[in-house]
Amino acid sequence: MGLHFNAKKCAALHIDGSKRDLVQGTGFQIQGEPVIPLAEGQAYQHLGTPTGFRVRQTPEDTIQEILQDATKIDASLLAPWQKINALNTFLIPHISFTLRGSAVAKVPLNKVDKIIRKLVKKWLFLPQRASHELVYITYRHGGANVPRMGDLCDVAVITHAFCLLTCPDATVRNIAANPLRDATEKQISRALSNQDITNFLSGSFDGEFGRDEHDIASLWSRTRNATCRLGKHIGCRWEWCEERQELGVRVPQIRSDDNTIVTPSARGLLERTLKATIHSLYVETLKHKPDPGKAFDLTSKWDASNHFLAGGGFTRFADWQFIHRARLNCVPLNGAVHHGNRDKRCRKCGYSNESSLPHVLCSCKPHSRAWQLRHNAIQNRLVTAIAPRLGDISVNCTIPGTDSQL
Repeated sequence: MGLHFNAKKCAALHIDGSKRDLVQGTGFQIQGEPVIPLAEGQAYQHLGTPTGFRVRQTPEDTIQEILQDATKIDASLLAPWQKINALNTFLIPHISFTLRGSAVAKVPLNKVDKIIRKLVKKWLFLPQRASHELVYITYRHGGANVPRMGDLCDVAVITHAFCLLTCPDATVRNIAANPLRDATEKQISRALSNQDITNFLSGSFDGEFGRDEHDIASLWSRTRNATCRLGKHIGCRWEWCEERQELGVRVPQIRSDDNTIVTPSARGLLERTLKATIHSLYVETLKHKPDPGKAFDLTSKWDASNHFLAGGGFTRFADWQFIHRARLNCVPLNGAVHHGNRDKRCRKCGYSNESSLPHVLCSCKPHSRAWQLRHNAIQNRLVTAIAPRLGDISVNCTIPGTDSQL
């Protein structure tokens, strides 16, 4: 095929289980050139992931590079919505790709999530005490569309395991299924059934599945832990269908009692289904919060309410700095402070509660001119949008044929 290998970029790892020193320093050659032999604990950087014998797979260097890039985006002269878009376009896929091939520890991921969440809230002009859910939900629901790193990792592990176990190639399926059966048998110490395998993968800790003396770290233990974590939040679990003799993953729908069962024939939909359910969970969580839920329940219903989030269209910087704080009731007003004995009266008109949306925007009399201008702006926008062929347009007058003053 005309391919040539660069021996300087290659490495060899020779393990002999019959000897005391497992890793052998055997010299290999490729196209007549020597290949660097890896020693125990020495890693080869493969697709951003350190690979070797007894090597921690957490890609510390790759994670550090991603955080440095996020800091550079923050220091750039991009508009706030462009910074969020750059993060979602370049850095999040980089993290997602790295998670697919690595056994990443949770502590570094939590650190990444904390730093990225802090930056996104800064770009949204939100205080750090604001609800985290707004960072994680999609644009169409009014969020920044930045996934939580822990969720991204769990979804990647479950999707990777499901794709291996349902691969159309029988050789790949057997290579994946045999160590899974071995891990399950070691856990329950008896002959197992297909239902036992699904209980193991679903993270069951009932009875014999609760013993930990036979649990060893592997792709399947990571899959079990990931399903257990997600199962507590969205209720997903692995299932075996006796009738069709196939493995599937059940993903409940947050807003209804329906369930989506992803089968091998639809294996490509598992990642999308899990992410959609996680987003729905964050949306419902935010809706039920007493402060931000009131406005967010309305603004999350229609895409048109959030058209500006992805590209900042028709949005001034002053609007962007205000709208997210107003939606989450984080505007620094007297009525928004719930601790202490602070005076909650309106500093303009003396009303008993200076709250952000109900009073300041719509009821405070010193701002009545702003109401009128806002009303007229919306009205004029509607007038412009109505085609003349539809008839005469009446503005600021009684509707013809009625006695109403509206």
